[in-house]
Amino acid sequence: MSSRARITTLVAVAAAVIVAAVAALVFLNRPEEAPRPDPVAATVPVSLQADGAPEDLSLGVVLTFGQSGEPGSEYNRAAQGAVVAAQRFSQGGAPVTLETRNDRGTEDGAREAVRDLASQGVSGIIVAGTGPQARAAAKTAEELGLPAILPYASATEPGPATWSTRASAASTEQALLTALAGKERILFVGDEGQVPPSVQFAQTLNLAEFEDVTALAQEAAVRTGNQPLPAAPDAPADAAVMMVADPADAVVVSAATPQRLARLVQALQARDVSAPMILPDGAATPDFTAALAKLDGTVSGQLVTLAPAGGDAVALQQDAQGRGMSAFLSAVRLAAGNPEVRNLAGDGPFSAEAWAADAASHDAVVALVRAAALAGSGDPAEVGEALRTLALGPGEGLAGPALDFTRPDALTAAAVPVYASAQDLGLRPADAAAPRLVWIAATDAP
Repeated sequence: MSSRARITTLVAVAAAVIVAAVAALVFLNRPEEAPRPDPVAATVPVSLQADGAPEDLSLGVVLTFGQSGEPGSEYNRAAQGAVVAAQRFSQGGAPVTLETRNDRGTEDGAREAVRDLASQGVSGIIVAGTGPQARAAAKTAEELGLPAILPYASATEPGPATWSTRASAASTEQALLTALAGKERILFVGDEGQVPPSVQFAQTLNLAEFEDVTALAQEAAVRTGNQPLPAAPDAPADAAVMMVADPADAVVVSAATPQRLARLVQALQARDVSAPMILPDGAATPDFTAALAKLDGTVSGQLVTLAPAGGDAVALQQDAQGRGMSAFLSAVRLAAGNPEVRNLAGDGPFSAEAWAADAASHDAVVALVRAAALAGSGDPAEVGEALRTLALGPGEGLAGPALDFTRPDALTAAAVPVYASAQDLGLRPADAAAPRLVWIAATDAP
């Protein structure tokens, strides 16, 4: 070996020794309570373990069957996330059986469904509907001592074992005001939808006052300055085109069902309405996505709804919640690739609904399984008591925002304005027939 080579080798060895010594000093002299910004592992496993959970654990799911606009059925596709959670626990050696019942869209049907599930020995239920039947299901569960989680509805006077994981009304109202900040001439367009009480509208248009949805959309386009004012009956053919003097600078669109909301949106787009469209309720449902696609509506940042920042785009974040969502979406792909995995109703493959399965229903199952594992029992009373002590996050397998079950409104994240995007994130199973719409939080919107 030449002298130059020996010198180079000695320098490299010395550098390595110095680096090791510095690393040792840093390790030995670090503070005992060094801050840990992210307690979740660099990779969240797809499979979930639940040490202590009973081997025969079963949970109930109450749905309003149907996908044609039946009241309360708008989240049926989204609720398939519960299937994903059950699959993840099964892969981790903690099998979970999901028992699904149809509430038939009525309060009596909801009560009957919950009573049937209780007789089957479930440890808790997920109420995946909305409206009066969801509240009836939650009340019946309370009377029977069953812990119940409502991902898509709020319970009226919830008991000690009833939780909602949707954004609170106050949070949603504040998000609406944020979305409309700086807007001075707000137009309301409705089809038997709720009129937000916190917003001062300059003008209001309701479908019931028009011949059809096309006529309503035309008038809305006039009010937003995207279509000319109607010409007077006796105006000459070469009369100048007149536009409204003070056009609306935002449109709040509300309808009784997601399908009717999509019809309003598509009609407004067809008349070239260019103002931002704020959709306070119903737009985040798979039913809206499917209906808008069927009508050839346009998905763009012009459409704004209100929801916690917890959609698929979160998986692109380099943090704990991003890794939790990424693991969930990996599990969605795995479940969709297994033809033996069925949907909640058992009448079709999960793969057909994989595009819509959401984190909220998945996380409801995760929470009940974690409670059963903590209790070491499937007894509903013990599961409910354990769940009341839990605060969960990505480290416990959640895909969405953190949940705190020490309070009835368990969701810790606030609703924010989220913008529609047709971008294919490549995180769901490839499905050319699936509609494409993701909601991106305002802070990440273009």
